Amino acid sequence: MNDLAKKDRLSGYIEAMPKVELHLHMEGSLRPELLLRLAGRNRLDIPVNHPDQFRSLYRYRTFKDFSKLLLLGVYCLRRPEDFFDLILDMGETLSVQHIRYAEITWTPQFYLNRQCSLDDILGAMNAARAEAGERWGIELRWIPDLVRSYPGPGRVVARWAAKARQQTDSGVVALGLGGPEAGHPARGFSALFREARALGLPANPHAGEGVGPESVRETIEELRPSRIGHGIRSVEDRALVEHLAQTALPLEVCLTSNVKLGIYASHAEHPVKRLVEAGCTVILNSDDPVLFQTTLGDEYLHAIHDCGLGLSDIRKSILDAIRSSYLTDSEKAAMTETFGKEFGRLDGVFRMNPHDA
Repeated sequence: MNDLAKKDRLSGYIEAMPKVELHLHMEGSLRPELLLRLAGRNRLDIPVNHPDQFRSLYRYRTFKDFSKLLLLGVYCLRRPEDFFDLILDMGETLSVQHIRYAEITWTPQFYLNRQCSLDDILGAMNAARAEAGERWGIELRWIPDLVRSYPGPGRVVARWAAKARQQTDSGVVALGLGGPEAGHPARGFSALFREARALGLPANPHAGEGVGPESVRETIEELRPSRIGHGIRSVEDRALVEHLAQTALPLEVCLTSNVKLGIYASHAEHPVKRLVEAGCTVILNSDDPVLFQTTLGDEYLHAIHDCGLGLSDIRKSILDAIRSSYLTDSEKAAMTETFGKEFGRLDGVFRMNPHDA
């Protein structure tokens, strides 16, 4: 078989694989067509009027460029039905990629000035979650997050999230922390995360993206996370990498995000393979798939073709995602068994040995 045929077969295999995504932002998943529809529904004046105009906007010279485009989408989310439409659209988009389970991060403090309450918004999201499950069999959960650079609303959001966690089937599974790391250390949020943990809400913060390993170390010490969003710059500190490998603290790695935001010059220069070879638990994700023009399958293919990982590494990443999720132990066991059987079936269909690809 020539290289092109092998590449096509691998792409087909990757597309068909059952998948799990744990690092996925709601606000970064708003497709241009839906954004424009929401702007029209809410009678909002925005600087674009056709989906094609977004193509040039997806090139970011700075993180501020990225933030401005993300906030344009936030601006258009005004009422509960907007959130319903977004989550239902996400559910369909994910299901087409054979993503069976996703934990979606969203930023409640963006919406504190809306006429509807956070409870109203969550209710609409859960109505869409239920409909997506019925239509496509996909399971969704929520990770509300705080913003490092705007800590003022943090207490309100953290307490709301912890209260929502106590409600039956709210879908809220963890408390996140995002935003720029430089000048905004995790220790400023330690009390909020300690309070949330006491109420059963695990910590799932970003760290080690815009700032180096010192941010990861501090985040681990101050917030006691169950997972680390990104964490990729841990690779700059050998002792930290050894610690991550020994403790099996999962890293939610987002290759294209890191390239598009200038952390690494290309996928080929991304150090994910070094973390995998060091024994770290690495879970691949798309982060903000619309804003970075990627999919989870694209991330897997970049990991293989550009970063030097193999198909067996991708399968391990998927199974590690199940184990690292906030599903119950019985749900994890059932999903792991189901995925194992499907991997075996795909091996036969595509005549693929995962250790050879």
